[in-house]
Amino acid sequence: MDTQNSIQTRAEFLDKKRDYSPFLVHLTREGFDCHGNPAISAREILYEFILTEKKLKAYNYYCLFKDKIDSLDETNKNKFRVVCFTETPIDQIEVLLERVQGRNTILSSYGLVFKKEYIRIKGGNPVFYITGSLSAPLWGLYDNASQNNFPDVGCKVLALINKCDEAIDFHWEREWRIVGEFSFKLDEIYCGLCPETDIQYFESKYPIVFIDPNWGINKILDKMVRK
Repeated sequence: MDTQNSIQTRAEFLDKKRDYSPFLVHLTREGFDCHGNPAISAREILYEFILTEKKLKAYNYYCLFKDKIDSLDETNKNKFRVVCFTETPIDQIEVLLERVQGRNTILSSYGLVFKKEYIRIKGGNPVFYITGSLSAPLWGLYDNASQNNFPDVGCKVLALINKCDEAIDFHWEREWRIVGEFSFKLDEIYCGLCPETDIQYFESKYPIVFIDPNWGINKILDKMVRK
């Protein structure tokens, strides 16, 4: 058989791409009070709110138009607020937990993993990273949306657009977003993330397998095989 000329299925091809993940990961972070001080831990947020309410809330907006959106009323700000995920492979998630110059967000080891196809069905989409002069016509789209009281469909596209240049470049986060809050069922979670010392605690509370994102690939696979 001529393996060089044989045509692989999409699944066979993707299985060979080590940088490709069929999963999307949402990482939590600490909650802060109005003075910027930590008010609630990422552990508490995952347990007390996300898993209890079975919902990821859209608190912030991060798109190219953020400075303009800051001046809008709350109704229109809400049209740009998003829930964020990364398609970084699970065994490389620990890299995203490191502090990076220019990135103010500090992510934690606590989070949830979903199948990418499930998030796609729920309205998730990869972020669009725009460089150079390509941002000019997109500002025209924003201005047009502003004149039409920010229609929901238009905002769902604008909320996915990020700037990418020498000063701001986070395309390595491989981010996906859902505009607005995201509700789920517990059996739709592929697995949970937390430090190893908390795994027994979370697994005793919820019917979800938990792994530590700081584990190596072999330990992660071993745990998931026994899922």
